[in-house]
Amino acid sequence: MRGILEPRLARSASQGLPRCSIKQMKHPWQYDEAAQVGTDYRNRTQAAAYDGLMRKLRNSEAEAGDIRQALALTARSTLWEIGTGTGECALALAAAVRHVYATDVSPAMLEIARRKAAARSVKNVTFAEGGFLSGFRPARPVDGIITQLALHHLPDFWKSRALAAIARRLRSGGRLYLRDVVFPAATKDYDQFFNATVKGVRQRAGDKAARQTIEHIKAEFSTLDWILEGMIRRSGLKMLNKKNEGFISIYVCGK
Repeated sequence: MRGILEPRLARSASQGLPRCSIKQMKHPWQYDEAAQVGTDYRNRTQAAAYDGLMRKLRNSEAEAGDIRQALALTARSTLWEIGTGTGECALALAAAVRHVYATDVSPAMLEIARRKAAARSVKNVTFAEGGFLSGFRPARPVDGIITQLALHHLPDFWKSRALAAIARRLRSGGRLYLRDVVFPAATKDYDQFFNATVKGVRQRAGDKAARQTIEHIKAEFSTLDWILEGMIRRSGLKMLNKKNEGFISIYVCGK
């Protein structure tokens, strides 16, 4: 589960850090999900600080409860979470379902997630390296797919490819829970809107989170709601519900 507005992984040649190796990239023109800007969560120190920041901004147990209801989960359900981060959402949902597959492009984040699972004696979560476009895939279609604050790491063309891949990985009747930063097209003054957003984040979580919010607006790939919704429809998914929470939108989609 990604944080509000932090990039998942950054390429940092100046620090001499190796890029994340995600296998199964089929073509040389495929977008490299490890080539992101911003906070570098390959860095173990950055990854270790992630949960502390998120506790100021999010309630993972409440989010898990919303997801259980939105996806109509049962004890027989299988889930795939894309962009699991340190695994809080996957671990919170594990007791309610048969199995959770949880993927991320950051090995450092996955290392923390696996330690949490071991400490909590959670046996039915598989953590693996992968993103929207490459890496681990569940062997069979799943009942639900979750992605929170991660899809915006892809440029729009690759968002459309990711949503099409998600649709293929859902069983008939399965659901997608998509929560992300989406810019509302009806906004009349974006400068005012962004200023209020940054101010709110600063009040809740401090200057570091506010700086990450500014960087997100300036450099990341969040898109307008009508563009994202068109991509969802073209993927073959149907929008069952949409909820706006200021800077964040939640889409529940069915196949």
